[in-house]
Amino acid sequence: MKYKNLVKIVLLMSLFLLTGCEKNQKETDLEEIEFDFATTSETASKQETILPTSELDTTITSDSEALLDAFLASKIPAVINNEHDVTIMFDQLPHDEEDWSCYSVGERIDLDNDGEDEQIVDGPYGGMFLDARDGKVYVFASGEGTAGVLTYTQYDNAVWIVHRDTTHAGRQVYWLTKYDGGETIVDEFTLAAEYWDSPDSKYDENSDFTYRDEKITMKEYEALRKEIIGW
Repeated sequence: MKYKNLVKIVLLMSLFLLTGCEKNQKETDLEEIEFDFATTSETASKQETILPTSELDTTITSDSEALLDAFLASKIPAVINNEHDVTIMFDQLPHDEEDWSCYSVGERIDLDNDGEDEQIVDGPYGGMFLDARDGKVYVFASGEGTAGVLTYTQYDNAVWIVHRDTTHAGRQVYWLTKYDGGETIVDEFTLAAEYWDSPDSKYDENSDFTYRDEKITMKEYEALRKEIIGW
C-alpha cells in the first residue's frame, strides 16, 4: 500500500459536503472509500464558494502563514487534487465540537521538513494536513479510513507522515513518508506485523514482521515501533 499521492479524501467527506454532519454516527458504521475525483469533481466544483480576486488580500500570495490563515477564514480554497481541479473551502467542511466526524483547527507545525509550518485540520481518521506553497494551499495528506489513519512522528531528526492500520484483526501496519517540501518525497517505508492465523488476534514470535521490505524478528519489530512511533 503506497501513499505517494496523499491527497486522496475518503468518500465520507463528499457525503458530508452534500448532507452535513450525521449526529451521533458511530465510526464503525462508516466505510473507508477513497474520494472518487472522476465522479465528484463536478459536484465539488458546483459547491465552491471562492471569493472574487478583487475581494482577496493580495499579500497572502507570498506568505505561507497568511495563506493558511486565509483558508481557515474561508477566503481561499485548499486544492485537494490539482490535476482534476478539485478544491474545498474551510466553511464547506462540517464543524461540530460534539461530533467526532467533523473538522476543527489543529496545531501548526513543520510537517514536511521545509522550515515552514503546515496546518493540521483535526477530523475523522486523523483529519488532514495542509501545505501553503506557490501562492496556494494544498491538502498534501489526509486520513483514509480505519486502514489509513493519519498522524505524524518525529524520527531520525525529521518529521514523518504516518498512515497506520492497527485496528483490524491480523495486522499492524505503519506507512511512513518523509517529505522535503510538500511535493517532494525523500524517503518512505513500511513497518508491519502480520498474524492472520492467530486465534486470539495477537502476534507472537512466529508471526511475520517486516521493516523496509525485509524480514525482522518480533523483538526487532517492537523495538523499532517504540523508536519510530513511540510505543
